Amino acid sequence: MNYTFDFENKGILITGAASGIGLEATRAFLQNKATVFMADYNEKKLTEKAEELKKDFPDGEIFTFVCDITDKEARTRLISDVKATGRDVDVLLNNAGMSHSVYSIHEKQEDWERVISLNLTAQFFMAQAVANEFFIPKKNGKIVNTCSLSGIMGIPSAVAYSASKGGVMQMTKSLACEWARFGITVNSVCPGFVETPLIADNLSNEKWMGYMTMRTPMRRLAKPDDVAGSILFFASHMADYITGASVVIDGGFSSGS
Repeated sequence: MNYTFDFENKGILITGAASGIGLEATRAFLQNKATVFMADYNEKKLTEKAEELKKDFPDGEIFTFVCDITDKEARTRLISDVKATGRDVDVLLNNAGMSHSVYSIHEKQEDWERVISLNLTAQFFMAQAVANEFFIPKKNGKIVNTCSLSGIMGIPSAVAYSASKGGVMQMTKSLACEWARFGITVNSVCPGFVETPLIADNLSNEKWMGYMTMRTPMRRLAKPDDVAGSILFFASHMADYITGASVVIDGGFSSGS
């Protein structure tokens, strides 16, 4: 067994790649010589971040694709455009998502549907498309879904978000059972509260930050690089016999305090 991360000549497709966990994972894969396909709906930010990464990794191979993965036609174009590069996809990091916080009695159907559409439905159909086009024909591939602590614990004021992430966790298990015969592993990372643009408003709230720091045994929130290592592990050959698993990355938050 080679106990090193080696993604040379491996293609990694990352959704939500222009910020937060997706951006840090992109950086981590590039450090390990992967070819990275960055997909994001925000064209300006995607272009900006890709240019920064190209300066940091002048020998790295980076392709960018503007895509709203909730749109069926956009997903189809994304797969077609990735195939047109002539490169293969070996790993899908199903990372695009959104946060949403509102008391349940005030939840609006259109907001509920928007959260479920991006966080759960689009993740499934991305996994389906990549499996059909890249993984099943060669009987090999790895999918890492970005889940959340909210998929495990009940979080007040986040019923739609929690429902979507709980769905991602069960989807991960179901796909792992179904697709193992194709040589595909499907796992998920479940971060707690991570310092990303998704919770920018909370990060500037001193009362909230004080409580969260006190409530978390490690006395801090996660940073994107705290999550990227687990993503690399699941995507690597060292996790070849792991499927249907979810790793919680929350500084001990869910263990109690």
